[in-house]
Amino acid sequence: MEGPRLQGTDGVRGLAAGADHPLLRGEADARRAFLERGLFTEPFAEHYAFAASGWLTERAGEDLLSPGAVLVAWDPRDAAGGFAGAVLRGALRSGAHVLAAGVLPTPAAAVYLQAAGAAGALLLTASHNPADQNGIKILRPPGAQKLLPAEDEEISRRVWGTAWEEVQDVPERGPCTDVAAEARAVYLHHMSQLPNRWLREGDLAGWSVVLDPARGAWSGLALEAAAPAGAWTREVNVLGEGPVNEGGGVVALEGRREVAGRDAGLIRAHAGLMALFEAGRARAEDLRSGKGFAAAGVFDADGDRAYTLVYDPFEDAARVLGGDEVLVLQARFLAGLGELPEGGRAVLTIESDAGAAAALAEAGLGVVFAPVGDKWILHAAGRWGDRFALGGEESGHTVVPGLLADAEGRVARLAVGDGLKSFLNTCAAVRWLGEEKGAREAYRVLAEPFPRGYKKSLYAYHVDRSRFAPGGEVWEAVGRAIWERVERSCPGGAVPRWSPLQDDPAVLYLMMEDAQGRPVATIGVRNSGTESRIGISLRGPAGWGEALAAAGGAALREILARMKDEDSPHARAEGALLRSLGKAPREASALDAELGRGAEGRFGAAVRPDRVRREAARGGLIEETREGWALTGLGRWYLEAGTCP
Repeated sequence: MEGPRLQGTDGVRGLAAGADHPLLRGEADARRAFLERGLFTEPFAEHYAFAASGWLTERAGEDLLSPGAVLVAWDPRDAAGGFAGAVLRGALRSGAHVLAAGVLPTPAAAVYLQAAGAAGALLLTASHNPADQNGIKILRPPGAQKLLPAEDEEISRRVWGTAWEEVQDVPERGPCTDVAAEARAVYLHHMSQLPNRWLREGDLAGWSVVLDPARGAWSGLALEAAAPAGAWTREVNVLGEGPVNEGGGVVALEGRREVAGRDAGLIRAHAGLMALFEAGRARAEDLRSGKGFAAAGVFDADGDRAYTLVYDPFEDAARVLGGDEVLVLQARFLAGLGELPEGGRAVLTIESDAGAAAALAEAGLGVVFAPVGDKWILHAAGRWGDRFALGGEESGHTVVPGLLADAEGRVARLAVGDGLKSFLNTCAAVRWLGEEKGAREAYRVLAEPFPRGYKKSLYAYHVDRSRFAPGGEVWEAVGRAIWERVERSCPGGAVPRWSPLQDDPAVLYLMMEDAQGRPVATIGVRNSGTESRIGISLRGPAGWGEALAAAGGAALREILARMKDEDSPHARAEGALLRSLGKAPREASALDAELGRGAEGRFGAAVRPDRVRREAARGGLIEETREGWALTGLGRWYLEAGTCP
């Protein structure tokens, strides 16, 4: 059987479904259930692990210490262990020697993979996604890299080319070794060494530190790794207190720059914030006089993302430092110590703030842009070698190189996305900032680490992504729409040019440069890796918003007119929603009832009316008014254009 690529931006991910899930009715093939209905089942997990483990061991180089071994680890969302058992069975049936690490953060798994010299790692996790989802990420040597699209396609072909019966008929041939304790010990040793952590023993004495692992894989381990820095440390929202990624963590703070003390509802609902405000308010006088800081590291379930929160005693507020902010602070810290590599590079994604790029350039780094996804940061780190200083994306994925010795004592550079390392390194940067600037000025910098630029993303949902490809009709139409407006109104004398991304030519990418050839603004158009969605990323100086928005709006109209998937029940439901609102504004309950009418709804059981409504709002087609939900100007244009399914 043949089929399309199964992976999104980072592996496979979907709704965790048991054998009795209603959406499985009538579909016996777990691969089709995943591809067409988004269901991640135990048979699919086993099937995928079987194919992936075989692919990893077959391509393992002879220089590896354990070329026949595959590391298997997971985050704690799979409380019953059914999915973990399925992945273990799949790897064992492939003949791999399974190194079973149990619950382990993705960064720690990356470190252990490199140290053990295994053929690769299968990580059972849906990362920051809700607890009802699960998935599999894959890491491969050298350097615990994530798979590139061509490699994803190879594994997909193996999955489609192997019948489920063939997987079931193979006995569990490989041995299995419990490496849970060893993997944790290797990571802790790695993080105790310079240059892997910039904090020396006792550097955070006088600090108050909160760790919020989002009930995920950092529970306990992060506390142990942070202990030598000497801070008073409290861990909250840990494994066993409820579903992962709830009760706190990074996801609840996405898009926020600060949380004011008066935001009592949010603070009470977020364990990390609650503990930080309690610690900060109790020591406010000391903090104002410069006696340490109160900070929190908040993570996602598998631990590769992090935000750093710093309590500001002058404003009774928590400053939320995401990926862009911590990279700027860390770069200034390294520059202040003279530790930036000569000709060093900082790697950002095309969705990073233009202000962050400018600040990194001012710190002495050449800025390189990569596609969205931390795997591209990791890939760029390998490409730039010793000149790679740091990189990351606004979501909280950050990558800073370090050194690691394997089991035979061979030392190599290792750059992995590590939320805990990012938090601890940011604490080192904040400590240095306080010493250099004094307390009041340090808090002012933390409130705005760099001048913010214009940053907006536009989306179109329920599209046929295959229509947007280099050289195709839609690609050319979108490109013309962007160029016509930018050429006519490019501010500040900047020069626009098409700048195809080396790692992902499927991104339509326009860069605007100043007289010195430095990027000052960008427009990127790219398909989502996991959803039937396409996005337009607009980034530039704060005063360029009107010009960038005009170019983005023109591109979005071309996409809406040319890319909607007429066969998609979600697209048809969206069309019905818009036609209903074309008559008059309506309340959400009435809209949802109309779209969901009937035993399985007008458009099938897979279509949730509330999701259709939310995505229409995110796509700028509808908005909530005092009269109820109503069409926006864009929504009315789209409806009247006659291309709405």
